[in-house]
Amino acid sequence: MISAEHIMNQLQNGPNGQGGEISATDGDLQVRVKLADWDRLGCLVERVEMKCSNGHQLKLDPARVEKEVTYLGEPLRIVELEKSFSRAIIRSYPPRMENGTVSFFEMTLDRSEGFSLTRLSYDRTQGKRSRVPASFTRDTLERLLSDLVSFIREN
Repeated sequence: MISAEHIMNQLQNGPNGQGGEISATDGDLQVRVKLADWDRLGCLVERVEMKCSNGHQLKLDPARVEKEVTYLGEPLRIVELEKSFSRAIIRSYPPRMENGTVSFFEMTLDRSEGFSLTRLSYDRTQGKRSRVPASFTRDTLERLLSDLVSFIREN
């Protein structure tokens, strides 16, 4: 079974101060974490993805994610939800605003395509949106992975 501990062990075995990608598979569930950098205290996460293979759907309840993932430093809110509950977008609410830049977490939950988490930044003066790495402690990353895998397994 995929566990956050398994992914964190892979991080600990790699060289400090480098980015990279860590992935794990258990049955039809695939988890991928793309890192810009990491060290013994924390990491810069570019993207977290979870997908099901073999035509299975990823069963992840957006309301549960919104309610229970409270430790990212910003509250989350569902901003888009299809009637069939097959796709949802969850973002930081309110987003962080600094010096004309708005930054926020964005989670996309799509039963067919999977789950992704990124941090986005929107520069109001340039009208440009871009991905930026999110700074997490190792504990926060481990908790997030553990919770998401648990939510999927329970459904």
